[in-house]
Formats: sequence, structure tokens, C-alpha cells
Amino acid sequence: KGNIHSRLLPEDKLHHVSGLKQSSTPEASSFCGRKGLVLMVGDGVNDALALSVADIGVAMGEGAALAMEMSDVTLMDSNLSKLLFSMRMGNKVKRTVKENIIFSCVVNAIAIGLTLAGKMSLLLAIASDVGVMLLVTMNGMKLLSRRTIDSIEVNRKESLSKKKLGHMYDFQPDEEINLEIV
Repeated sequence: KGNIHSRLLPEDKLHHVSGLKQSSTPEASSFCGRKGLVLMVGDGVNDALALSVADIGVAMGEGAALAMEMSDVTLMDSNLSKLLFSMRMGNKVKRTVKENIIFSCVVNAIAIGLTLAGKMSLLLAIASDVGVMLLVTMNGMKLLSRRTIDSIEVNRKESLSKKKLGHMYDFQPDEEINLEIV
């Protein structure tokens, strides 16, 4: 589900983005939950105000210098598929970090319990800690695998088709993205 608003003046874009920010549902925040953030993508001087007001402003690299200055992120080659790839990879990174934290806390809690009960020596506690560190590192390295990147690319190709109408893109957003085109 997406809404398209076209031919807006800079003030209209500013008011629209401000309205979206006020109406976004602040559920839980960042790492532990979801918050409705407003991401604005623009390429010209008329987008600069809206880019600065949005939670995340993304400027197209071939656009105006003012838009790039006011944005949080600049796409160097104006390729929106890289933005979607980064968003999906970010979700995988957050999931992997949560897995690693939970795993290391559980194993360390078990090691502490066994040590306090007298069932584990200091050498075994150190070995378990080093083992957890190696497993957490290997779990994080799975994000670098070709299979992970290919799965994101396949999802991108299924959800993004480029139209030949200027800078218009036809998005088929998944359940994670609520899209409003201005």
C-alpha cells in the first residue's frame, strides 16, 4: 500500500513530511522494537527542506548540492535499489546482533552458574568464553556470505521494478516498508 503525491511545491513537501512525522506511530524505539520513521528521498533544491525535516533524508548523488548537504545519506549514483539493499541488510544485521547477544548471555550465565556451584574450573570458564566469542564472530560473518547477499538481491528484484517515467519507481513494498511517494 502506497500513496503517490506529485507536483508538490517545496512548502507542500515540507508540510507533508512534517504531517507524516507527527502521524507516525511511536511504538517501541530502535533496537528493541519498531518505530515509524519517515524517510525522504530527493534530488533537487526543492527537496532540501523536506529532507532536513524527515527522520532520515536521502539525497540522490546526481542532484543539487543543497539537497546533498541537507540529507543524512547520499546515494552516489542515484540507484534506489542500493537504498533498499541497505535497509534489508540493516534488518539482517540487527537480527544477527540480537542473536549474538542472547547466545553469549545465556552461555555466560550457564558458565557463571556452574562456576559458583563449583562444577567448572577457571580454565573451562575462560575456554567457554573464548568459544562463545569465536561462535559469535562466525555468526556475524554469515552476513558476508554470497548466499545472504543473493537472498537480499532476489528479494530486491522481486519487489522493485524500474519504470521509464523520469525518476518514478514502482515499489512493491514488503510488510516492513510503508511507502508514501511525494
